[in-house]
Amino acid sequence: MTDLLRVEGLRVAFGERDVVRGVDLRVGAGECLAIVGESGSGKSVTARALLGLTGGRVDADALALNGRSLLGLSERKWREIRGREIGLISQDALVSLDPFRPIGREIGDALRLHTRMSASARRGRVLETLAEVGLPDPALRFGQRSGDLSGGQRQRALIASAVVSRPPLIVADEPTTALDVTVQAQILDLLRSLTREGAGLVLISHDLAVVSAIADRIAVMSDGVIVEEGPTSRVLTSPVAEQTRALIAAVPFGRPRGSRLSAGGPAASAGPLTAPASSPTPALRATGLTKTFRLPGRDPLTAVADVSFELPAGTTLGLVGESGSGKSTTARLVLALTTPDAGEVQVEGRPWSALGESARGPHRRLMGAIYQDPLSSFDPRLSVRDILGDAIPRDIADGRTARLAEARRLLGTVGLDDGLLDRRPLHLSGGQRQRVSIARALAPRPRILICDEPVSALDVSVQATVLDLLDELQRELGLSYLFISHDLGVIQHVSDTVAVMEAGRIVETGPTEQLFREPRHPYTRRLLDSAPRLPV
Repeated sequence: MTDLLRVEGLRVAFGERDVVRGVDLRVGAGECLAIVGESGSGKSVTARALLGLTGGRVDADALALNGRSLLGLSERKWREIRGREIGLISQDALVSLDPFRPIGREIGDALRLHTRMSASARRGRVLETLAEVGLPDPALRFGQRSGDLSGGQRQRALIASAVVSRPPLIVADEPTTALDVTVQAQILDLLRSLTREGAGLVLISHDLAVVSAIADRIAVMSDGVIVEEGPTSRVLTSPVAEQTRALIAAVPFGRPRGSRLSAGGPAASAGPLTAPASSPTPALRATGLTKTFRLPGRDPLTAVADVSFELPAGTTLGLVGESGSGKSTTARLVLALTTPDAGEVQVEGRPWSALGESARGPHRRLMGAIYQDPLSSFDPRLSVRDILGDAIPRDIADGRTARLAEARRLLGTVGLDDGLLDRRPLHLSGGQRQRVSIARALAPRPRILICDEPVSALDVSVQATVLDLLDELQRELGLSYLFISHDLGVIQHVSDTVAVMEAGRIVETGPTEQLFREPRHPYTRRLLDSAPRLPV
């Protein structure tokens, strides 16, 4: 196969620090090469070096596209290549798309900059591409802005922007992260169709199951170098490098409840904690929860409709469903951050949602929350010391010395060194931020944690350590978890019981093993059929 992309001895440095060292890559037309690795391994820096976007010092023995060297190009030359010869699909479409410009105009910019097509011809090509990426009603979408689209629709629009000028090479950096399983499957189908049409694809991903569904070859990166490269089936079923084996072991799909995902041996005990026989009252009970939002100029939207469930003390209830199914609204109703139109929530057998905030306030410490993006929930001006100090109730630790000691204890509980106390959130890694978020949630010593997509933005290795941590905390502290995720593998691994939501309703509930083995509802079967899995 003739090389579309040829990279030899790629080196990228920021100041005196080499972050990519001696990387060799080859991609042919119609071929998908996946680059996988932990956060900080150098995979995204490598991908952006292919587009002249690193901001660092780039050198290589060879860096060529279709036989043309890309080394030493001016920024003006790079602008001519980006979009025309190399398309980039970024991870976060909400950030990557201009919120003030219509989608059609933004996608059409690549044609305006790189072709001599007329305005009417550009419009026709954009509409054609929107249809190709599966956006319904392209003419309507053409005039909408990114805020009018769902997450999956925004990602499709971003893909349309990358491929509208038909570049021979596409670089996709985590294109399905944080998308629900059915939208993810549709995006993967789209990327496959692009390679079938002859495009070369460099896919950056931490999700090995996604990689197994689309990649022809895999390159595994660690600490700036490629430690293993080969055909997908061989790398995933007979890995050679220790780093590859660790990545595969960290994948939660099919791993039994209570088994350890990260390095360090088996968990201290097997199986979930359960409520004592003498305490049959559930930690959390929701009955008939309903919430409708009335939006100006639109029909009312019933986000949650007659939702009921129970969470036994010391166990985990997994709540799974597509984006827009009502999972996060349910979490807000449980946390009493949103008032239900009907139904109620009880905590440990006592009224919760029916109380006024003045009556509920003294008991709020019973329930904590962990969210998907801790960075956006932290005040960036505060240090870790301040973030934890603000969350510690005075009856637990009063006075500066006592609060500092308690903050240190909390960091130790989540496996962090107290040397991080004076750091601000921006100076922490993603895994460190999520551990601080867990420490903050634990500060009031709650008995229930609402976990809303707590690991969806983390790479597979960091995800594994956080999931292991949550399991250990549940065993040590007897915590009860309502665990919300679109990731079926995560839900299967952490949950004792699973509730499946569709269009605001719970359509199926059951013990985890039984539900995954014998799903009854067609929607549950569709979710499970859409989920990529590692080859056995």
